[in-house]
Amino acid sequence: MFCEIARKLEDQDLDRIQTLEKDLGLTLVAFSCRSLDPAREEKLEAIMRELGPMLQAPLAEPDDAQLGRLREAEQELGLTLIAVDAS
Repeated sequence: MFCEIARKLEDQDLDRIQTLEKDLGLTLVAFSCRSLDPAREEKLEAIMRELGPMLQAPLAEPDDAQLGRLREAEQELGLTLIAVDAS
């Protein structure tokens, strides 16, 4: 699986994410993920290990209610949402 920070979001999707951030009091990073064929995925994983982690913000610790809302939004948006500690 290859994930990258989501780009070119529709205005309504961006509004949904920003509203969710305000409602939950969390900072969110949206990722777009897709599967690759196994050979390409293995090559990409090797490259990524060499580069090291790209997202260097510490993860937030959302509670169960917040996680439920994040999962719901992920399913509706087709994105992966990661809560980070931006303080």
